[in-house]
Amino acid sequence: MSQQVQCTNCGGMMNPQWDGRVYVCPYCKTQAQVGISAAQIAAGMALDLANTDGFLSQLANTLSRGFAENTRINANGGYVIGIEINLEPNVFIVYREGPRAVGQHKKVVRGVALKTSTLPLDRWLDKLLESLAEHANTNARAAWVLGQIGGKKQG
Repeated sequence: MSQQVQCTNCGGMMNPQWDGRVYVCPYCKTQAQVGISAAQIAAGMALDLANTDGFLSQLANTLSRGFAENTRINANGGYVIGIEINLEPNVFIVYREGPRAVGQHKKVVRGVALKTSTLPLDRWLDKLLESLAEHANTNARAAWVLGQIGGKKQG
């Protein structure tokens, strides 16, 4: 669910755009940019954590298209084995372990991992979304990735 934003020019309620950060007034066309939160992203998630193949495939596809410079994907053809997303100081790794996916979070400083935690997949995804949300508030490409992960299409 998107937040309610009132136009500072005419007082009308503004409409969110595809990235969830920019709002436009339908009356006077004023635009405003707001911060995006991990909770907003999670509310719009279209990922199925119970479907390991679908989850890894969709995440890998989205990240490779919009965030390739921060993402390493280990795949055999279309079969995704693991994904690493570097949002330093946070590094997120998800990989197959039998029929399920395992998520890890690393705190990294100057290329050295200070702490690595294995997390339940839902908590791992929450942490990834929080980190992406932080990046999205300063980086349009990260905002695009979040829109795609949430099942929204640009344009």
